[in-house]
Parts: sequence; structure tokens; C-alpha cells
Amino acid sequence: MDYLNKTILNTIADVPEKEIEIPEWDAKIRVKGISKKVQVELARIASDESKDAFDYQKELLKASVIEPQLDDEMIELLYEKNATVIDRIFIEISEMNGATEEVQAEIAEDFQD
Repeated sequence: MDYLNKTILNTIADVPEKEIEIPEWDAKIRVKGISKKVQVELARIASDESKDAFDYQKELLKASVIEPQLDDEMIELLYEKNATVIDRIFIEISEMNGATEEVQAEIAEDFQD
């Protein structure tokens, strides 16, 4: 085992990827876990009083959904669809990133404060 170095860091592919099937829409998406950098950026959004839960969720979708790539217009269309399906996507993404239901509840509570 070598000491950690730039070469190793550049070759590590440790962010998991997963396909999520959406049977209600006869479709699927491919998502990936988030990096520490993205986690910090999302935390900044969560603590920014000028932002709300939608801003956080939109950035999480942009960072996590890799196929298809989502832009603001697609996210707006997505949010016009079945809330249960959208919530299931967020649960899958959160679980990939180690966020338990308790952590998700804390994030939601922070936005309500």
C-alpha cells in the first residue's frame, strides 16, 4: 500500500454511481454520489438565509443526476410531476451519500427555521 499522493487521487473513482428506475414513467436516470467539494457547496446553500429548500434540491439534482444532465428548465418540468416519485429520487440520492432519514429531517428542519 502506497502513501496517498496526486497520482492515486487522480485515479480514484470512489464516488458511486447507480441507475434509478422510475416505473411510473417507464424511464430511468443515472445518479452519482457527491464529492466533499459538492457537499460543502450544498451546505453553504443550506445555511444561506436568502436560499430555500428548492435551491438546495435543484443544486443537488444538478450535481447528482448524470444521465440525463438536468438544467433549470428540466428541473422545473420535473417539479411539475408526481411528488412521490421525486421524493423517491431524493431518498435514493441521499442514501448513496450516507444521509440517513434523520439527517434528511434535520436538513428539512433547518430550512423551516
